[in-house]
Amino acid sequence: MDKEELINGYFENSLTSEQTQELERLYRTDLDFAQQLDYEKELSKALKSNERNEIRNMFNELKPSKEANGKKKSLVVQLRPWMMAASIALLVGVSSWLLFFNTPNQSPEELYKIHFAPYENVVHPIERGVEIEDLKTRAFSAYENEEFEKALALFKELNTKSTDSYLQFYEAIVLMQLEKHDEAIPLLENYIAADGELKERAQWYLSLSYLKTKQFEKSKSLFGEIADQNGFKSKEASNLLKELN
Repeated sequence: MDKEELINGYFENSLTSEQTQELERLYRTDLDFAQQLDYEKELSKALKSNERNEIRNMFNELKPSKEANGKKKSLVVQLRPWMMAASIALLVGVSSWLLFFNTPNQSPEELYKIHFAPYENVVHPIERGVEIEDLKTRAFSAYENEEFEKALALFKELNTKSTDSYLQFYEAIVLMQLEKHDEAIPLLENYIAADGELKERAQWYLSLSYLKTKQFEKSKSLFGEIADQNGFKSKEASNLLKELN
C-alpha cells in the first residue's frame, strides 16, 4: 500500500493493524508524509466545522421563536468561522472526481464501502472532560466513540422519551454501521417522509442502504433525486449513478 492509500485508509477507518503501524512509522520518520497527513487532518476538521455551522443555521431557521425567547438553547455550540470554504470545496470535488475515475467497475458492495461513513454528530456536540449524565449526551458520546451497540440501545431508549426527530436519523446510521439495514431503512424512510431537518442527509444514507441490500432500482432512483438537488452529496450521487447504470 502506497502513502496516498495509507492516508485515504486512515480517513476511511479501513486500515489494518499492520497498515496503522506503517502509517505511524511514516509519520515519525517522513517529514513530507507527516505534513501531508496533518494538512488533511486540518481540512477534515474545517469540513466538520462547516457542516456543524450549516446544520446549526438550518435548525435556527426552523425554530426561530424558541431561540428568540431564550426557552431553548441552540442544538449546536458556537464554532470558529470556516475560513477555507471555497478552496476546500474545490479540493473535495476534485478528490471525489479522481477517486471515481480511478476506481472503475466497482461492485455495489465495494461502492458502498467507499462511500459509507457514519454521519458526523452535528446536533449535540460532546464537551470532553464533562461528566456524562443525561441520556442524550450518553447516546451521542457512545456514537462518537464508535461504541455502536451501546449507542443503539441508548438511541432506542431516547426515541421513546424525546420528540426530536433527528434521533431517528442517528439511530438509523448506527443500525447501518451494525449491518442492520432492514431496520435502518424504515427509520430513514419515515424520517424523510416526515420532512426531517436532515432530510437530504437521510436520503443519501437511505440510497446507500438500498445499494447494500441490492435494491438497485430504488437506489438508482434516489441517487438521481440527490444528484438533481445540487445539494448534499450531489456530485457523489451523480458519479454513483453513472457507475450503476
